[in-house]
Amino acid sequence: MSGQSNFPTSVDDDTSLFDVTDGTSTLIASHHNNIKEAVKAIEQKVGIYSTAAPTTIDYRLGNPTDSHRHDGASGHGRKIDPTNIVVPSGGFPSGLSLYDHFLDTQIHNPSGGRRFTETIHLHGSAVVGSNVAAPVTFGRSMQIENISGVLRRGPSGATTAFDLMIGPTSIYQASQLFRPIFPAGVTYYGNASPNLITYPSGGIITLDVDAVGSNDPGQDLTIAFVFRD
Repeated sequence: MSGQSNFPTSVDDDTSLFDVTDGTSTLIASHHNNIKEAVKAIEQKVGIYSTAAPTTIDYRLGNPTDSHRHDGASGHGRKIDPTNIVVPSGGFPSGLSLYDHFLDTQIHNPSGGRRFTETIHLHGSAVVGSNVAAPVTFGRSMQIENISGVLRRGPSGATTAFDLMIGPTSIYQASQLFRPIFPAGVTYYGNASPNLITYPSGGIITLDVDAVGSNDPGQDLTIAFVFRD
């Protein structure tokens, strides 16, 4: 005799798995057999180590060549429709397009979207015309995913502005308003909208000081880059 369970089509409850009471209920075979079938259904859904069953959780999370994809295939959930996605009120995280946000290799395959961080520091007061090189050491082309910056003390009297260059070319070549700009009293920069998003192999990144506060130029800048291969 075999039992029956609702899972994984639906969740079992006290009715399908029989809620019994001490001293009142008479135990019958179905009380055990339904629980047995529910446990078997859970094991089949989870899957054994290195299973070849494509509908199991183990396969979808662990198979290196054919795991879960957002393609609407049976058992993979609804296909992602970029035209029917509600964008958060603040937009997607800086540096990510809608395509990047849902790119399957970025969601499920970390090796396909490895991220690296580097920082560049300007110690002391910012001085117009000064520049400093970032310790970038990548031997291959990368994508610049995010840029942020912080001053230990913000400028006063006027705005302090920096530019970031790859060789002779500004990362913000088409939109200088997006470069690291710190109005008086502001210490954080997070408008990471570079126009030049590809870091070329062997490129040298430098930080240039374009303008400083009239009373205080701002102190101790740190710029952080997030690169993705």
